Amino acid sequence: MKSSELGNLLGRRLGSEEVERAVALLLDAGVAEEEKIAFLVDLEERGATGREAAFFAEAFRGRAVPLGFGGHWKGAPLLDCCGTGGGGLNLCNISTGTMFVLAAAGIPVVKHGNRGVSKVSGSADVLEAMGIPIRLSPEAAERSLQELGMAYLHAPDYHPAFLAMGPLRKKLAAQGQKTIFHLLGPLLNPARPMAQVVGVFSRAHLTLFEEALPLGGCQRAAVVFGTDAQGRALGELGIEGEAEIRGLALPEGREVLAAFARRRGYAGARLEEALVGSAQESASRLRAVFQGREKGLVRALLAANAAVGLLAGGHPASFAEALEAVEELLDRGIVAERLRAAERLAPELRCASAIWATG
Repeated sequence: MKSSELGNLLGRRLGSEEVERAVALLLDAGVAEEEKIAFLVDLEERGATGREAAFFAEAFRGRAVPLGFGGHWKGAPLLDCCGTGGGGLNLCNISTGTMFVLAAAGIPVVKHGNRGVSKVSGSADVLEAMGIPIRLSPEAAERSLQELGMAYLHAPDYHPAFLAMGPLRKKLAAQGQKTIFHLLGPLLNPARPMAQVVGVFSRAHLTLFEEALPLGGCQRAAVVFGTDAQGRALGELGIEGEAEIRGLALPEGREVLAAFARRRGYAGARLEEALVGSAQESASRLRAVFQGREKGLVRALLAANAAVGLLAGGHPASFAEALEAVEELLDRGIVAERLRAAERLAPELRCASAIWATG
């Protein structure tokens, strides 16, 4: 019986072929739901390794909607800045803001994302609130990358295999049961970026992604973990409290951030200053930062995380220089202009993707 095959995988570390078979069985309507739940719970309880996470991601990326580009763009590594989410903290959408900053710096960005699940505003939500279309066809995504230096890929559109898992995932979520699917988002980008920045809410996930990203083909990976001064995990790199950056040789990262915060007047900011109550508020805050009208904690967090993105994307600077480079992009209005360009292109991208998005 098919169902017994999943049962045979319980309690074991899984290789690539076993994971591929497990994914096929999870997507098979003929396999009993109870068997699928038992497998996913077992995997969660024993804790997936970075290798296993990479194998699961590869199995699903192999089933993704194909793109006409991948890996590199015009000789430069494509970069993704998708974090794990899942912390439940309604922080302004820093990683989505980072996409605009990096594109303004000339780093090609293909951001993989979704709507908010544990927070009021996911990347898709805030982009919609900014008037940016999120459901881009492969052709429209390529045009966005060509004209803006950035593109957003809405995960549900590019991973139809996950639709088959929807009812089961909802059932487990209603029971408060997490699964490996809560971690796969940053590993699933169908554009297969060669550079990546992943913000995690759990220190334990630093090692997992540090191992998984290179196995998935990423050549310049940075995994970041940060807290505020009170020890609250941000899911992004912070400017005070703990700050850890894996994958890039930045042992002085925390000291550089502290000095940057003091020099720029960001030190002592309260986390509540960067929290939002809706996607519309998050969009408004990002727009204000881009336009130079807001220079508080949201801008500080954006600078810190975008600076890591600059380095991951190959910017030949020190961390301190990368931080100042982001500040200059904001001060000169270059990021604001990138947003205006995205707004101008939005109607054409939306029109070009209309039939695809409703198909």
